[in-house]
Parts: sequence; C-alpha cells; structure tokens
Amino acid sequence: MGILFSGRKMNTGAVNSKARELALASKFFVLTLLLFLLPQRVLAKTPDDQFKQYLINICSSQTIPAGWNLVSLSSMCQAAFPGGFASAGTTTTSSSNVGIAGAALETHRKKIGAPSGDQDDKSDKGASADGGGWGVLVTPQYSKNNRTDTDLENGYQSELRGLVVGLDYRFSDSLVLGGTIGHTKDDATFINNAGSLKTRNNTFTLYGTWLPSTSVSVDGYVGYGRLSLNNQRHVDFGLINGMIDGSTTGNQVLAGLSTSYQTDVGRFNVSPFFNLDYIKTRFRGYSESGSYNFDTTLGVDIGTDTLTLLYGDRRMASLTSSLGARVGTSFGYDWGALQPSASLAAVHEFQNNAQHISNELISTPGFSMSVATDAPDRNYLNVGFGVAAALNGGAQYFLNYEKRAQDRLLSSWALSIGGLVEF
Repeated sequence: MGILFSGRKMNTGAVNSKARELALASKFFVLTLLLFLLPQRVLAKTPDDQFKQYLINICSSQTIPAGWNLVSLSSMCQAAFPGGFASAGTTTTSSSNVGIAGAALETHRKKIGAPSGDQDDKSDKGASADGGGWGVLVTPQYSKNNRTDTDLENGYQSELRGLVVGLDYRFSDSLVLGGTIGHTKDDATFINNAGSLKTRNNTFTLYGTWLPSTSVSVDGYVGYGRLSLNNQRHVDFGLINGMIDGSTTGNQVLAGLSTSYQTDVGRFNVSPFFNLDYIKTRFRGYSESGSYNFDTTLGVDIGTDTLTLLYGDRRMASLTSSLGARVGTSFGYDWGALQPSASLAAVHEFQNNAQHISNELISTPGFSMSVATDAPDRNYLNVGFGVAAALNGGAQYFLNYEKRAQDRLLSSWALSIGGLVEF
C-alpha cells in the first residue's frame, strides 16, 4: 500500500509487490505438459498415457529418419517396454512427470495483490515534509503458494523469499520518483514425489507517484527481471527409474498503472482504486540431462538419459485489472502515528491463455509431441491487511499481509515488512 504522511508518499505497495510479482510471475509456463497424440492415434486420457503412446509411436516407427540416435532409441524402447507394447496398456504406475519442466511461469505469472492504488491517511504525527527529498526503503518478503493438481498440470507447494531495496526522491509534495532492486528465491516441491523446481530472479523497477490533488493518486512502474530455472522431474517407465535435470534462463518485462481516490468517512479513510498490470515472460529453450546406467543382463542403457527432452523457447503475456478499495484509520501518539488498514480487490486476467507447445525427445529430433497447459482462473480476489507506523523525525515502518483467494488453481499468501527512512 502507499504511505502518505504530511505530504510525502512512498509507493510501498508498488515496491513491495515488484519482486514478488517477478518471482511469482514465471511459473505459468513449461510445467504442465498434457501430451497430445499424433493425428492417426486416438487421444489418451491422461498425460502419462499420452506420453506412453508418444514413445510407442517412436518405437514402432517403420522408418528411421536421419539424425535419430539409434543406440539411445534402441535402449529406450527396450527399457521402457520390457514386456512389449502390450504391457504399456496394463501398467498404471508408470509416470513421466513431463509437466514439471514448465512450472517456471506458474508462480511467476503475477503478483499477489495490487501494486499500488491505495494510500494511507495523512497524519500530523508523521514524517516531516521538511525532512529531506530522499527516501530509502528496505523490505524482506516471504510467501507460500499451493497449486492444485489437474489433468494437465502437476500440483506443488512452494516458498518464496525475497529482499527489495528502494531509493526515491520527492521532487515536490505531489511528485515522487524512484527505483528498486530486488532478489527472490522460489523453491517448489511437486506432489507425489514428482520432482522439484528452483527459480531465482533479479529485478530492477522504476516507479513514480503523482498526486494531482490531495484526494487523487496516480502510480506507474516499469521493470525488468532476469530469471534462472533449475528443475528435476522423476520418471518411472518400465526399467527406467530416476531423476532428469533441466536448467535455463529467461527474462521478464513488466509495467503497470493505477489510480485511486481517497475520502474521509468519519474517522476512516476510504480509497477506491483501479490497477492495470502487464507482464511478458520468456524462457530460452534447453535440453535436459539424465543419468547413464548400463544393464549388463539386457545389454542396454536403462538410465534416465534415454528419456530426456528438448524444449523450445517459451513466451507468455499476462494482463490483469484490479478493482477494489482500501479502508484505513489513524491513531496519533506522542512518538508518531499508527495506521492499520484492510483492502479487497477483484482481479481479472485478460490474457495468459492456455498454450500448446511442441517438445521432442533428444534422441529423435524432428519428431515432436504437442502439449498443452491449463487456462488460468480468469477471476479471483486479493485480500490485504496492513499496519504502518510513522515516527516523529521521518522514519516509517510497515507490515503487510496479502492473500490470493477464490482462484480454482492457485492459492497463496505473502508477508512483507520494511522501513523507509528520509534524509
């Protein structure tokens, strides 16, 4: 939320959510790989069944195109179907967990909560407007996310830890411009021992706040983030059992604009707000790596290297609107002012449609499979609670809690604390 004391507004809502936005905005991507069959085949009912059929199509091919790795292909076919293709239809425990490779965009797709648009009351006990034009912000962050398991995607639980440092300058009582740098770590564990995903994000954001009047606030931001992804997925096909690793890098560009109007209702301050947030994410294509395990009895490789995949570049975009209101009040003390608040916003996703992505076994280049992702929940809620303290002399401290609710796929909450010092 924004903090406004004696004419100075530090856009802490934008600052607090930027690192979380970038960190939460890159998990809606390569993870969920629903595998469609080739046109001549009947569609299977589950991703694993579809992946089995994809392998059968490869192993039963009558012609071997140039460029295919015959040694790896022969080992994979014998190890994945030791009892023949007929056994594939009766085996119910086989799994590929191909959906894990695309998890990077799911929790990084968007932030939890509005970046700005709400602002606190003015306070005669707050920081002095004469305390200087510069302000420094430091805020650590923590969040937990839960993704529902679906027919198309692997479910998971993840924890995000981050730190944001910001610097802004108050040009006047109505204009503040600044920037932040942030770093986040997000570690996800997939259910049913399917694997894990680690993402790291370094961000830089520029933001500004303009107060055309004492009641109206306009906030904007642009940002850029560099992402890295390391994932593991567990495969269990026939005699092939173990982990497959993958890693890649990516980037994000984001921008947003919000406006709010504040009015006093008794001792309470009510601030309706409207936000627009845009995020574009890209991951570079990459090849997986697996273990090599030679079986002397069969005379073939039964390691996970025979089931490694090649992924192409991934791109996606998200555009959301948030319409809501914040209610706050202020309590004055000898040391300064204490301002609790609560907010509620309805969020709508305009883009980020379900995607169809082509991937292929490394050993069979040119023979791809079409995969799909879940469409996001188009409408959900953001609920927030916070408290800000403005000390006599210029220091400001805050604590914010935000929760994503009524989303059929993703539930999450985030906690951020921090302080702003003027000089």
